[in-house]
Amino acid sequence: GRRIDAPLRRARAVGDVVCRLANATIGAPNGRRLLDDANLELRAGEIVAIAGVAGNGQQALAELLFGMRALDSGTIELLARAMPADPKAWVDAGVARIPEDRHALGVVGELPAWENAMLERYATPAFARAGFVIKRRAAQAHAKALIERFDVRGTESRGLDTPTGALSGGNMQKLILGRALVGDPATIRPPSLIVADQPTWGLDIGAVAYVHQQLLDACAQGAA
Repeated sequence: GRRIDAPLRRARAVGDVVCRLANATIGAPNGRRLLDDANLELRAGEIVAIAGVAGNGQQALAELLFGMRALDSGTIELLARAMPADPKAWVDAGVARIPEDRHALGVVGELPAWENAMLERYATPAFARAGFVIKRRAAQAHAKALIERFDVRGTESRGLDTPTGALSGGNMQKLILGRALVGDPATIRPPSLIVADQPTWGLDIGAVAYVHQQLLDACAQGAA
């Protein structure tokens, strides 16, 4: 009963290399190679899509770019800097991470929406004192702005204390997307790299169009 606007793609010149993989190899315990001498360059303002049959290495690639998996050989650089297998280092470097499984990996369903909105950055000065005392007011203000900006619905009755697991799949994905794209409110800078693993899986056509438009807009601001 409502019109779905198609995502608007604008032509633009691509920029410098943001992330580079060179001869990247990752092996599995059974001796099989999950990544086999892979080479890849991701440039500012460019979207690169990886497609393939499940199990052909795209999950290992996503985990590598999330900082969750180490290389057996080869190199990986972000903004010309070698990166460790440490998720916090990737988040701190301005990488927006949208995992494949929003229920198991994207959120902690039992936690309220406001806690999930700052989950990757709960220990930063924007949200914590001395790294562990949560600034509840600042965190909730951030969550409220994020929910309004990304049109996250389902929090009308319980507000910011709504358990995240009670949200629909589309609204849960919007919350994850907003958390990733807004990043650290202290820096007010767009992500340098967005790693989106199956970002529209299981969503209705309206939510799909919304996610695509947000990624295109971030790309237009210089994200890779």
